Amino acid sequence: MASNHEQVHRQFMRTFRMNYENSDSSSSDDDDLDRQGYKKCSGCTDWDHQLIYCSACKRSYHNNCHIPPISMSYTDLASYESWICTMCVNIDDISKVISETTSDSNKKILNKNEMIMASRILLELIGDEKNSFQFLEIPFKYSDPHYYKVVHRPVSLNTVKERLSSESNCYTSFYEVICDIKRIYSNSLYYYHASDPYYAMAQKQEKLLFEMLNKWIPQYQDCHISTLLSKSKSEQV
Repeated sequence: MASNHEQVHRQFMRTFRMNYENSDSSSSDDDDLDRQGYKKCSGCTDWDHQLIYCSACKRSYHNNCHIPPISMSYTDLASYESWICTMCVNIDDISKVISETTSDSNKKILNKNEMIMASRILLELIGDEKNSFQFLEIPFKYSDPHYYKVVHRPVSLNTVKERLSSESNCYTSFYEVICDIKRIYSNSLYYYHASDPYYAMAQKQEKLLFEMLNKWIPQYQDCHISTLLSKSKSEQV
């Protein structure tokens, strides 16, 4: 099992180096697409001409790439000429409202301000493109089965995003959302070796997360994450 994990790691390192070495060459391609009327989605980073543009900044999104999803069509100019993305919402005002709101133990869904705060945190993390791409989805079982023998509860940025938009599997508390986001990085820091680029990416994303928590919702900095892993670190090879 350990040897298989090492093979996966070596393959990743080769791919990572190739992508890193080729990253600079993509800038000219990006300029060409921009001149042709295509823009990069600020969520998935794919290029498209059917995007919704924020009226307050230069960001643009596919409907389902924004958090929360955008309900209007990109052709509905009258509606989105005044549309503002979550990244442009005055998050300090939202932070103040959340800090002054008493927790309701009977509440079964997130309120409007909690939803905006959760959406903003996710978009900030996803927008950190160089470090977030590994955490958008959980690892594929066929390519890294060992991960699922070590990590008891896999979670990704898109897992959290989907639950925020779900009607049947929605979060019942803001505390639960923050714990799930923290879990993304605790899982990765537990599983990957310190020499692995994914480990460094997880550290940078976790640092960004805690900076946001400290600035906007310090009362959630210490939210407890229960035992997540199926066996101790000492058992790994």
